This record gives sequence, C-alpha cells and structure tokens, in this order.
Amino acid sequence: MSVRVARSRELVARGFAVAAVARVMQITRQALYRTPTPRTAPQRRPPADPVEQAIVEIARDNQSDGYRMVTAFARRRLGRPVNHKRVLRVMRKRKLVQRRRPLERRKRPGFFRVERPRQLWQLDMTSVWVAEHGWCYLNAIIDCCTREIVAWQLSLRCRADEAIAVVERAVALHRIEPGELTLGSDNGSAFTARRFRARLAELGIKHRRGGYRDPESQAFIESWFGKLKQREVWLNEYETLDDARRGIGGYVDRYHHRPHSRLGYRTPYEVKETWEDLQNIAA
Repeated sequence: MSVRVARSRELVARGFAVAAVARVMQITRQALYRTPTPRTAPQRRPPADPVEQAIVEIARDNQSDGYRMVTAFARRRLGRPVNHKRVLRVMRKRKLVQRRRPLERRKRPGFFRVERPRQLWQLDMTSVWVAEHGWCYLNAIIDCCTREIVAWQLSLRCRADEAIAVVERAVALHRIEPGELTLGSDNGSAFTARRFRARLAELGIKHRRGGYRDPESQAFIESWFGKLKQREVWLNEYETLDDARRGIGGYVDRYHHRPHSRLGYRTPYEVKETWEDLQNIAA
C-alpha cells in the first residue's frame, strides 16, 4: 500500500489528475492529499509532583517488586498515605509494571499453624556461582513467624556437616530449648543423613520433612531464595568466596529492614521486636 501511494504521488507531481491516479492505483484520494509527517519517539513527561516522582524512583530501584510493595515503600519514604491505585496507574503509564506468569499450585501435604517465633523454622540449600571456586552452596534458615533469617552459611560443599553447622549456629544464637522448635526441610541427602537427624534429636528439635518433588512444602525459604537471586545474586559477579559472603550478608541485613507483604508491610525486625515486647509484658 505504501509503495502504491508513493508511486501515485510521483504521478500526481508529473501532472496527472488526482482522481484518475487514485482510481487506477486503487487508493483513496485522501492518501494523496495527506502530507506525511515523520514519526517521533514518544516523549515522557517528567513526574508531576513529589509523590509521582517518588513512585517512579522506587519502582525503578526495585524492579522485581509489584505495585503493592512500591506503595509500601512510598508511604515509608514520604511519611504520608499513598493510594495503591495511584501507584498502579503511574507504574502502568511509565511501563514499570512487571508481567508475571501465574504458577500452577497444588495442595501441600499436611498443615502447620505457626503461632509464635521459634516454633517452626525452614532450612534449605541453594547454589551460588563464585568465579574462584565454581558452584558454592548456601544453607539458610528462616523463621516462619517473623520471616527472619536466623542463620546462614556459604560453603564450598553441601554435606550434612554444613547443614549441622548452620543449625547449631542458629540454636546457639537464639537459645532454643529442647522441645521448643520444629525444623522443616526437604528430602535432600544432607537433611536425611543419619548424623543430621541424630544431631537434631540431641538438640531436642523435631524434624518435619516436606513432600517429594513438592517445593511448596518449603514455601517460606524457597520464596526467600528466589528473591535473593533476583535482587542480589543474579545482579553481581562474585570473584571470591569472601565477595559472595559480603554480598549475601549485605542483602540479609537489607532484607531484615525491608517491608514484607505477608507481615502487613512491616519488616521482619519490627515483627520480632513486637513479639519481644509482648514477652516482656507477659513476664
């Protein structure tokens, strides 16, 4: 069509009648009369006010987060109410909304009601690439009540010894009493080893293993690993093990002061302090 229009305009410029050219070339006369204008790239206007500017800056700095988390960040930064519908509208206009593929979910075997901190922890392991050593292995434990990372360890190997070490560190740090805690894990070889289970029994910790091929039974720690990789691991290249430990340690510190959607957009440390205040009042 565009080729015929261009050829028709050449014929009109040479003196042929517009109506005759349009009829023969089978195009409308409007296409010959209209003056084409070059298309320019759309110009995005700067943010109109401080609230919109804060929304844009927060969304660009936290590209893995949805509009509800951006709303929580904006309220904390500005110290005033911010409507989540406005945040969604601004993010859509600026093309800052990330599309997410819905996951197919299935029911997890068993049910555990978490009512207090130090009641249910989840332990899991994931791999992190380090240039000096290749794949290294991160063991981490999360408290399912406060969402606090109670202990973590990045090692060159992923044996039962490394899993026992991170559990012992968490137990000593949080002063876990025998019979107080249930530890959830998957069915990895490190967590099903005899010496790992024997050490849990010595510490008075009940072991709760999830279903086979069912990562949702470890949903809390699996979700944390996913966000860790999105926000830290995949954005950096670690040359040495110390570099990786510094990067992951920095993310853990930031995570503890970051709003969490399942905590009513409070931080894990704020929830932890609330429970500690309630214990002091009860005492």
